[in-house]
Amino acid sequence: MKRIFAVSFLLLVGCTATPISPPLAHIPEDCTTPGKIIRAELSQLSGNYTYSYRVYLPPCFSAESESRYPVLYLVPGRGGGPDSWFAAGLAQIVDDLILGNQIPPFIIVATESIDSDPLGEIISNELIPTIEGQYPISDERRHHAVAGGSLGGIAAYRLAFQHPDAFGSAGIFGAGAISGEENRINSWLSGMTDENRVRVFMDCGDQDTLMLDRAEVMKSLLDNAGVENQLHVGSGGHNYTYWLSNFETYLKWMSNDWQ
Repeated sequence: MKRIFAVSFLLLVGCTATPISPPLAHIPEDCTTPGKIIRAELSQLSGNYTYSYRVYLPPCFSAESESRYPVLYLVPGRGGGPDSWFAAGLAQIVDDLILGNQIPPFIIVATESIDSDPLGEIISNELIPTIEGQYPISDERRHHAVAGGSLGGIAAYRLAFQHPDAFGSAGIFGAGAISGEENRINSWLSGMTDENRVRVFMDCGDQDTLMLDRAEVMKSLLDNAGVENQLHVGSGGHNYTYWLSNFETYLKWMSNDWQ
C-alpha cells in the first residue's frame, strides 16, 4: 500500500511540475470591430536615432485576457518602412480572415528595413524583447513567425535560420537565397534539429525572374536539408500588390501549425 502511494505521489509531482502554456486567444462570436494599428518607436541605446515600428492588434484584442497571441514580425523591402505593408492593404486582408474565423487572431509587428542592419540584429536583440515584454505573446516558438518582401524576405530567413529556437516559420516573398550565401545557409540549416526545424513558405511572381531563380535555389537547399517548405509561383512581379494577392494563402499556411 505504501509503495502504491509513493508511486502515485511521484506521478502527481511529475504532472504538476510540467508547465501548462496559456491557451491561444479566440475571437468573440459577436466581434465585428476591425483590428487597429499602433504607431510606436524604440529608442536605441547604441545610437542617436529612434527605431520606428507598427503593431497591428487583431479585432477585439484584449490585453487583460489570460490567453496569448501568436506574433508575426514583418519586414519591408529596401527603402521601405513599417508602413509599407499596411499602405498596400495588409490590415484589411488580415481583418477579413480573422473576422471570418478562417485564421486565429494574432499580432503583427511591422519593422524598419534592414538596409543598414543586414542580419536584423536590432529586430532580434532589441525590438522582439520589447514587444514580448509589452504584449501577451505566446511563449511557444511555433507561434512566432517572421516574413518579408525582397530584402525583407532575406531578413526573414536570416533571422529564422540564425534563431530557430525563436521562430517556428519564415515567409519569403520576392526573394530567395542571396547569391554567395549558400554555404552560410547550409551551415544554419545543418545546425537545426527535429525540435527547432523552421518551416518555410516562399512566394515569387513569374515576372520576377531574377528572384524566382534565387527562390528555386533556396528551395533546393531546403529540400536537401529536409526542411518543410512550399514555393508558390503566381502571375506577377516584384511588388507588394503581387505579394499581398497571395497573403491569404500564406497566413493560412502559417496558422496551420498553431492548433
